[in-house]
Amino acid sequence: MRKYSYVLAMMLLLTLSLLLFPVAAQETPLNGETIQMLIVGDPFANALFTALPQLNELSGATIEIEVVGYNDVHDLTLLNARDQISAYDIVSFDAVWVGEYGAANILLPITDLIAASDSVNPADFIEIAYQSGQYEGLQLGLPIQPHPELLWYRSDLFEEAGIQPPQTTDELLAAAAAFTDADADRYGICWNGQRGQALGQQMAHFYAAFGQPLLDENNQPTLNTPEGIAAAEYALALLPYSPPDVLNMAWDQRPVRFRQGGCVMTYEWAARAYLVEEDPTSQIAGLVGYAAAPHAPDEQAVTPLGVWNLGIPANIGDRADVAWQFLEWVTSEEIERLLANEGNGGMPRYSLIRDEALIERYPVFATVDTLGSEGQLADWMRPAVPQWPQLADILGEVYHDMLNGTLTPAQAAEEAQTQAEALFSGQ
Repeated sequence: MRKYSYVLAMMLLLTLSLLLFPVAAQETPLNGETIQMLIVGDPFANALFTALPQLNELSGATIEIEVVGYNDVHDLTLLNARDQISAYDIVSFDAVWVGEYGAANILLPITDLIAASDSVNPADFIEIAYQSGQYEGLQLGLPIQPHPELLWYRSDLFEEAGIQPPQTTDELLAAAAAFTDADADRYGICWNGQRGQALGQQMAHFYAAFGQPLLDENNQPTLNTPEGIAAAEYALALLPYSPPDVLNMAWDQRPVRFRQGGCVMTYEWAARAYLVEEDPTSQIAGLVGYAAAPHAPDEQAVTPLGVWNLGIPANIGDRADVAWQFLEWVTSEEIERLLANEGNGGMPRYSLIRDEALIERYPVFATVDTLGSEGQLADWMRPAVPQWPQLADILGEVYHDMLNGTLTPAQAAEEAQTQAEALFSGQ
């Protein structure tokens, strides 16, 4: 009885102490703040939405997310920059816009903030992903989702046929021919053939496969070179092994067709692998291999890299400290790991793409790690100049005409050169 009386007395004493001296609420990074984000509808956005209750609890903030399309996030960011005070604390931006945004002072430079930070470790980021947020030596953002455009292929069908995954454009054409069976509605290759930005981006990547930058060292167009014409000829050579509607195919259509078994290979962003590996309607989950983008036989291997960054609007006003505190937190290893567990398959950190548990869920991480470590990831094929959106439109329109049969590859390269020269001369 004395033992139980002692325990009861201690419990009463503890209860009294809690009443007299309550424990302070746990401090969180952004207690009471409301954070406004403008982001594009990509895998990292889906993960942010899924994890939103956890993120609010961990940060102590109320995070409000506005998700829009690719062109809309660009246009809304530019409109927001005209206001005296930004409506957003954080905006996402494609690496190809960094030149445009940097020249127009759209984003707040965070170079000094990173240098003073105890938690931001640039060395953990994939080098080229981190550099994608730089303009003239200033860091304008931190990467949230890098995504190399790889070649996805049906590993089961390649193994059955005894064919190795293609490393060159010639090998890709041969494999595409071998697997195409129009009667069975199965085609060798899917890619972005849709007029405008979709095909423009694809042509920029095809130019890179043939070793040809779109611009020279003086940022002048270099589209009508022999290598540029060869890239155009390659696009034309893909048509017989592509679905009949490939000229209307863009980013969203090609992985859907691939997971339905409609094509045996597809060019596609690594971060979107969940569309075939985790979608319940996928017919090929677990049967996909990931390889570097094929290159011309006499050119160096290079894989195009796109990166979504998060940045702070330059007109943020007196909320700069709050915005930086949130940016620093949401791009930390802890939170990016949370986002990976919630479906973001495009991780910018080596510590995450080398995590065994995450590799098991995202097999594509191993390929991205290899390409990053070997220096095969590059972003020069989509130059970060203010004219990039218009240049992509030129490529996407002129080469669409070529694919429709109204221009030869040489004529298309010459027409693209003429229009690009006018664009860069300001005419």
